[in-house]
Amino acid sequence: MPSLILQVLISISGVWSAWNYTTIDWEELAPLLSENGYDTVFYCAAYGLLTDIDGLNECIDACNEYDIDVHAWIVLWKTTTSSDEEREILADDGRLQVATDHDTRAQSWLCPTNPENIAEIASMCLRIAGSSNVKGIHLDYIRYSSNRVCFCEGCRGRFLYDTGIYGINWPEDCASGGRLYDRYNQWRSAAITSTVSSVRDSLHRLNKVVQLSAAVLPREREMDYFAQHWDRWLSSGLVDFVVPMNYTLSDSELVDWGESQLRLTRNSSIPCGLATNQNDYLFTEDEIEHQQRMAIEMGFDGWVMFHLSNHFISILRSNVRL
Repeated sequence: MPSLILQVLISISGVWSAWNYTTIDWEELAPLLSENGYDTVFYCAAYGLLTDIDGLNECIDACNEYDIDVHAWIVLWKTTTSSDEEREILADDGRLQVATDHDTRAQSWLCPTNPENIAEIASMCLRIAGSSNVKGIHLDYIRYSSNRVCFCEGCRGRFLYDTGIYGINWPEDCASGGRLYDRYNQWRSAAITSTVSSVRDSLHRLNKVVQLSAAVLPREREMDYFAQHWDRWLSSGLVDFVVPMNYTLSDSELVDWGESQLRLTRNSSIPCGLATNQNDYLFTEDEIEHQQRMAIEMGFDGWVMFHLSNHFISILRSNVRL
């Protein structure tokens, strides 16, 4: 692992701590991460509308002793942690995504253009940052679930109002293959960027500096499909950094994705998101170390590992015993 093997200067050596994947106490995890050279934890403090501020503060208290920065990891839009009754209310209020093919999976996501949803996300980020000593807010799923959403009536009205375009066939004209598809995709992308901007504005209300970052998809072609133009967030200063999720076992894919990402970032420094497992396959320590070396050699400013699973914890423990 990095502190024992890689003798390089990196600005971030981090790990995502996912929702309910380990029951190990942070009093044990914090020194274990520190002894392995990790200086940053992205703790899942919110999943959809459900928050875990108590758990976040436990993580922060333990990590502070070892100079480990903690960012509050916010999983946006998901309502899978909400009750059926709560989702029914959200649906009745027009706050859920609607797909052109009526895919019911889309209905578990909040609509990213709904002003009430955006305000609630920004308020939640402000509340979490204001009630804890976090280094930053880290946005995840800051995108649409596919290019087939959202086509709710609220999106129809807001799109027509914002563009001044009327007399359209909805949703056919704006869906894939429609005459306004490109224009609608641009509007969707602007809506996601607007959410990032709203969160940034909310953090500016605090009497302290709180970084804003995002976990982003790895392929450039995915930017239009999911309306996640993270390169623009960086260039405009909306986010301090992004972490591309380069989860692959393939060296050629890692190089292909990584070189494209570094080109898009221009002069911005970003860490590389790497996996500890892919589907049912568990990465070995050598494979993890190999990809970390590749990330540094390509020019990434460190890495963030997904995620602090029991498998990864066992690797960290084996290093301490050496």
